[in-house]
Amino acid sequence: MIKRKNHLKIKIAFVCFLSACLFGCGYSFTSRGESIDNRIQKVYVESFDNKTSQAEIENFFRTAFINQFIQNSRFRIVSSSEDADAVVRGRILNLNTSPLSYIKNGLAAEERAAVIIEVVFQDNSNGKVIWSANNMTQSVDYKLNDDINLLPATRKQALMKLANDMAEKAFNLMMSGF
Repeated sequence: MIKRKNHLKIKIAFVCFLSACLFGCGYSFTSRGESIDNRIQKVYVESFDNKTSQAEIENFFRTAFINQFIQNSRFRIVSSSEDADAVVRGRILNLNTSPLSYIKNGLAAEERAAVIIEVVFQDNSNGKVIWSANNMTQSVDYKLNDDINLLPATRKQALMKLANDMAEKAFNLMMSGF
């Protein structure tokens, strides 16, 4: 009986020790922008320059970046660059769609959209670049419907996913200081 109590106490102590190590050491699974100056609280995301022939893609990217900043509680999005401590600027340099597979009649069944962008996160007070990336690439594969009339809607959804994936990738790099 005494051995069981001692054994149980050891198990409880071990679980408490592991919990303290995991939750008490300051470790987190995502970076929260510790490398960025704490005075930067308000961020403005400018409209992205669109150097491609795809209309509206700049809106998808701006919205995706705004959503990333909103999801992170460290920053607050503001409606003008004058009110911001920092500004995000971006350019969509290239968008390429190419078929991956075909159906019997020669129409594409699946496509890949690949994009190349530049992003700059800049301190608004002194113009210092906090983080930047040139020629960031991301791609997304998507299936096409048999109905050719649904191609614009299918491609739009794919481009929105592409923008969200790219914004998440850039934001994580930005917050981790890479």
